[in-house]
Amino acid sequence: MATENKRIQYIDTAKFLGLLLVVFIHGYKEGVVISFAYAFHMPLFFFLNGMTFKPDNISLGDFLVKKIKGYLIPGIGLGLLCSLFDIIIRTIYNISWDLTFLLVDICKSINQIRYFSVWFLTALFFSDIFLFLIYHKFKKNIWVTGLGVFLLLGFGILYNSHTKATMVWNIDVAFFGTLFTYFGFLFTSKSLSFIYTPLISRRWLSLLVGAALMVGTFFLSLYIRNHTTMFNLHLDMFGANYGNYYLPLACALLGSIGFTILSRGITNFVFAHFVKYNLALLAVHQVLAFSSFKFLIAKEWWAKVAFNPPEDPQFILFTLTMMVYSIACAVALYYVIIITPFSFILNKPRYPLFEKIFRKGHL
Repeated sequence: MATENKRIQYIDTAKFLGLLLVVFIHGYKEGVVISFAYAFHMPLFFFLNGMTFKPDNISLGDFLVKKIKGYLIPGIGLGLLCSLFDIIIRTIYNISWDLTFLLVDICKSINQIRYFSVWFLTALFFSDIFLFLIYHKFKKNIWVTGLGVFLLLGFGILYNSHTKATMVWNIDVAFFGTLFTYFGFLFTSKSLSFIYTPLISRRWLSLLVGAALMVGTFFLSLYIRNHTTMFNLHLDMFGANYGNYYLPLACALLGSIGFTILSRGITNFVFAHFVKYNLALLAVHQVLAFSSFKFLIAKEWWAKVAFNPPEDPQFILFTLTMMVYSIACAVALYYVIIITPFSFILNKPRYPLFEKIFRKGHL
């Protein structure tokens, strides 16, 4: 068994590399690469979430507080920050907006119904809550818990099959996310230690198995692309088109496991370190970094490659450069936030200066 530190390090690596994939495809164009990434990139974060899921020896109240701090507050707080970025960008580019627009933007950020890239943080919150309740309802039996999770998935399938309405805070996404959170929890449990332990014990084995699973994911995603209408949709957004659901579910699980194991093979302290910027990167990349890079910093370059096909090397280079620029923006945003009184949005303690002010105010 790998040490606890190594286990956390490779999970952090997978989280950072997974978000880099998200940033890249958000700047890319529809095609085979998008279909491949969409096949697993959202379930991956639920799966990784499940690998660090700790439902034992904690009360429901304490668990709720932990998850509110970890997901709900960042989801809403960063959503409001994205609204501010939205207004800033509109002002810079002389795009009209008024108080009504701002208020609607703020309301959408609070509701977080597929709004801005931070929307899935609230889905992660409810996935954890659902799994915690099911796990304790079934007396902490991990296998029977799976039955409850699949019943919840069945409800989600029925809901998505008969309505296109989305739920506040993306609760409907959690019907699907709970399944992958459960699989991540199961994967690292004692019940499957005979599989998990060998896979992460040797880098070469992790690389080999992870690469093989990702190749399988790629070809399965091609099959889904060519034989269904769901090739360019998130797993939780099928709505009335939710046919042959077993294919994308299997593909998503295959990709999530493969990407995670592959990350174990290539993990290092740099990737693991950069995971702390993930929340800032999630918030800043689309609404601020992409806009400023395309229309301000690299305006002429963007004009040359904007209509190029996705396979064009210049377009790929542009997208990769924009991704690196987004990381730089995220690092800057991260340090700006943690020295303000709003550092709690990123789950960071108050800056010493504000901590002194806070303590004096409570004397």
